[in-house]
Amino acid sequence: MEEAHKRYNNFIRSRLMMTEYEKKELYQYDKQISLEDKRREGIKEGMKKGIEKGKLEGIKEGKLEGERDKSISIAKTLKQMNMDDDSISKATGLSIEEIRKLHPDGKKL
Repeated sequence: MEEAHKRYNNFIRSRLMMTEYEKKELYQYDKQISLEDKRREGIKEGMKKGIEKGKLEGIKEGKLEGERDKSISIAKTLKQMNMDDDSISKATGLSIEEIRKLHPDGKKL
């Protein structure tokens, strides 16, 4: 009877140890999943910020391009009105070289 009691106690102890081991394994697994979720969340947030920054830079670039196109259009008009290149440069912010490259029919040389 004592042997049976001893085996039973060993069984219970080993079962408790196994349960503790399983708890530790589950904890490690949960921790790993949590880290992976946070990594994915960080990537998603980074992409969102990158897209927003790209949009803002695109808008800024578009505005600058639009301003330049407007300056060229004004320079062409002033050139057709026989205004001198120096005055056109001062009025539009374009360089003398850029103004001289403007062709009377609206094309660049």
